[in-house]
Amino acid sequence: MNWEPSFYELSTIAARQQGLVTAAQARRVEVSPDALDHFRKIGLISEIDSSVFQLVSSLADPIYAYPYAAWLALSPERYAWERAATPHEDAVLSHHSAAQLFRLGAPSPSNTVFTAPTEMEAPPATAIRVSPLAPHEVTTEGGVPVTTPHRTIVDLVCGGLSHDEVGGVMVSAVRRDLVDIRMLYADLAPFADRYAFPADGPGFVDHFLADLLTASPVPKLSPRNLRGLAELRFPDNVRETEDALRTLAADRIGSAFAVLAEDPDFAREIAAEVVGRKGLRG
Repeated sequence: MNWEPSFYELSTIAARQQGLVTAAQARRVEVSPDALDHFRKIGLISEIDSSVFQLVSSLADPIYAYPYAAWLALSPERYAWERAATPHEDAVLSHHSAAQLFRLGAPSPSNTVFTAPTEMEAPPATAIRVSPLAPHEVTTEGGVPVTTPHRTIVDLVCGGLSHDEVGGVMVSAVRRDLVDIRMLYADLAPFADRYAFPADGPGFVDHFLADLLTASPVPKLSPRNLRGLAELRFPDNVRETEDALRTLAADRIGSAFAVLAEDPDFAREIAAEVVGRKGLRG
């Protein structure tokens, strides 16, 4: 039997899907189960999810290939380019599966988790969480639609992951500047009573981010997270430093000092920078 036309059809589909193709997609182009079995036996394809195959020529890293295969398996007959044009309207990798994709911390392994706007049938070893997502809460990593690190951490907290594991994810995200700690705190603080963690800034930092304060050597943080961590952990020091800067500015002449006196946000950012460098870096 001439297998070349069948493999050509598979290759054409897989070229637009990270080197992957489903059995249902193969049927659409009249590639038989016998052909798939033949290609599998001779090593041209391998089954990496339920009826989802990866071509040997695929360059997809396993950390991306497996969740992408699980995403294809949610709607196996449709090609990837036939799915929703805006990712947040389709299933999106989320929770601990998203954290693993971003290499954030080491959350306990479980089923592959997706968040979808409506109920979907879940294949084996897959879980669907039904929840609306805003466009800004979804990104793409290695071709995989996935919740942003910010949304991922919020989901992990609200999903009941242990606080130690959440802390590991959060520390990694802050170190790599994948989240803005002030914005993350603002979104999580309203859930403090429900999920039993401190609502105040210093308590929040000590609960989830203590490793950032005790790490040796002290990690180099982005300016926004250095300032944000200082504001949360040392709010009194930031206020005192801000007042001192304003007093200094009132006694000086020049545009730089005028900005300190007139722009409260600028003065607060400078104060947080000073406290952050002193308090977090010694």
